[in-house]
Amino acid sequence: MKISFLIFLLFIISANSFSQKKIKLTENELNEFNSMFFDANKQKMLGNFDLAEKLLKKCIDIYPLSADSYYELANIYFYSDKLDLAFISAKKAVDINEENYWYRLFLANLYQKKGEFAKAADEVKTIIKQTPDDIDLYKDLSLLYSAAGDSKNAINVLNQLEKKIGINEDASLEKERIYINRGEYEKALNELQKLNEAFPSEPRYLGLLAELYMGLKQFDKAEQIFSKINEIDPANGINHLSMADFYRMKGDNDKSYEELKLAFQSTDVSVDLKVQMLVSFFSVSSVTTELNTQAYTLLHLLLQTHSEDVKAHTIYADYLNRDKRYSEARDEFRFVLKTEKSKYMIWEQLLYIDLEMRDFTSLYNECTEVIELFPTQPLPYLFKGIATNEMKKYQETIDIISPAIDLTDEKSIKTQMFTYIAEAYNKLKNNQKSDEYNDKILELDSNNVMVLNNYSYYLSVRGENLDKAEKMGKKAIELDPENYTYLDTYAWALFKNNKLTEAKEIIEKAMLLGGDKNAVIIEHYGDILFKSGDANNAILQWEKALEKGKGSELLEQKLKEKKLIE
Repeated sequence: MKISFLIFLLFIISANSFSQKKIKLTENELNEFNSMFFDANKQKMLGNFDLAEKLLKKCIDIYPLSADSYYELANIYFYSDKLDLAFISAKKAVDINEENYWYRLFLANLYQKKGEFAKAADEVKTIIKQTPDDIDLYKDLSLLYSAAGDSKNAINVLNQLEKKIGINEDASLEKERIYINRGEYEKALNELQKLNEAFPSEPRYLGLLAELYMGLKQFDKAEQIFSKINEIDPANGINHLSMADFYRMKGDNDKSYEELKLAFQSTDVSVDLKVQMLVSFFSVSSVTTELNTQAYTLLHLLLQTHSEDVKAHTIYADYLNRDKRYSEARDEFRFVLKTEKSKYMIWEQLLYIDLEMRDFTSLYNECTEVIELFPTQPLPYLFKGIATNEMKKYQETIDIISPAIDLTDEKSIKTQMFTYIAEAYNKLKNNQKSDEYNDKILELDSNNVMVLNNYSYYLSVRGENLDKAEKMGKKAIELDPENYTYLDTYAWALFKNNKLTEAKEIIEKAMLLGGDKNAVIIEHYGDILFKSGDANNAILQWEKALEKGKGSELLEQKLKEKKLIE
C-alpha cells in the first residue's frame, strides 16, 4: 500500500511564495533569499544535506513565510530519515500555501509513513477537491481508508471512481477484497459479476469468479463457470490450472491430473510456475510409483513446451538424480551448464554424479573447468584429487589438493583432503609424510575410524611404532566392534607386537563375523596360527585363502615351503 507522489526539486523561488502573505522584502533581501535558496537546492542535489539544511533555515530567517523553503527542508529531513522534523516542515509549508498540490501530497505521504492513515486520507481527500480528475488519487484514498480500517469510506471512494470512469478492474477487485474481508460474500460475488458483464470477452474475470465460488465451496457454480471458460478458450492454460485445483479440492485426483497436463502443455502458464509446482511435488512424488509416473509425465510436457529453458532442464535433472538415473541427470546438467556456467551449485551436483558413476576421467576434466571458474571453492580440488588418486596419479593428487587446504575451515572437507594426501604419500612409499597427514586427520577427528584402522595397518605392515598401531586398532574396534576388517587390523597389530594369544582371539572373531570369506584375513589367521605353534591348521587356512582368491604375494611360497614367511 503506497501513495503515488512526486517530490519536486525547486531551483528558483517563485513569486507565489511572496504573494501568499503580504510581507514586503527589500531588493537586497530578495536577492539574498533567491541566491541562498538556489545554493541550498544545489547542495541538496550534491547530497550535502547538512549544508543545504543550514542554507534553507537562513532563507526562512529572511522570509518566514516561504512555503518553498519549508517544503525543501521537509524533503531533506525525509531523505535523512528524520520523519518527525520532515512532518513539522511539511505541515508548515501546507499551512502557508494550502492550495499547493505537491505540498499536501507530501504531507499525506508523511502521515502514511507514521501510520496515521486517517489523517493521510484527509489530506488526499482535500487534494481531490482541488483536482477532481486525478484518477490515481481515488485509488490512493481508498487504500488509505482500508489501512485505517474504514472499509465503508474505502468502498464509497471506489464507487465515486466508477461513476467517473465506469466499471474497471482495479476498483472492482479492491471492492471484492474488502467485501470478502468483511464476510459479505454476496457483495463480493456481485462485484465480479459486474466486472464480467462489463468485459464479457475477458475470461480471466470469469476465472476469478469461479475461484471465489470454489473458496465458498459452491462447487457446482464454479464448475459451470470453468466449463464456460473452456468453451470460450479451450487452450487457456490458466483455466486448466484452476480446474486442476478445483478437482483436487473435490477429491477427484484423476480429473485434476488431466487438467494439470493440459496446463503444462500451455504457454499461458509460465515456466516458473510449472517448475515451482514440480519442486513442491518433488518429495511427495517419490512415495508411490503412480505419483512418480505422473511427475515424469509433467516433466516431459514441461520440456516439450519449454525445450530451451534451463529451469525446465534443471528440475528434470533434479528428479533424475533423485531416482539414481545418473547418466540422464548428468546429460541434463551438462545442457544447463552450456549457458549457465556461473551456477556453482549445478556444477557441484554434476561432480557428485561423476563421482557416483565412478567416471574419473569426466570428474577430472570437469573439475579442471570448475576450478578455473571458481578458484576459491574447495570441493572441486578435493574431487579432482579423488580422480587422480583413482587414476593412480598419486603425486598429482598431492599437488592438486595441497594448495586448496587453506580454502576451507570445514572439518569434514579438510579431513577428506588430508586423507587423500596421506593415501597418496603411502602409495608413493613416503611413509613419513603419510604418517604426518594421518596424524593431522586424527587431530581434527580423533574418532575417525577409517583412518584409525588404515594408519594402524600401515604401521603394523611396516613393523613400526607397534604400540601406537595397537592402540589405534583397539580404538577402531571399540568404535565399530563388529567390523571384521577392523578386527583383522587390530589382530595384525597384536600379531606384529608378538601378542599372539590376543591376536588369535581377535582374528577368530573377525572370521566369525564374515572374515572367512576374505582371502587376506584367512591368510592372516594362518600366519597367527603358525606363529602360535599350530602349523597344520595354519597350512589349512593358507590353502583356504588361496581357494578364496588373492592373498599376499607370499601366500603361494608359504604353502610351497609350509612355513611362515614375513
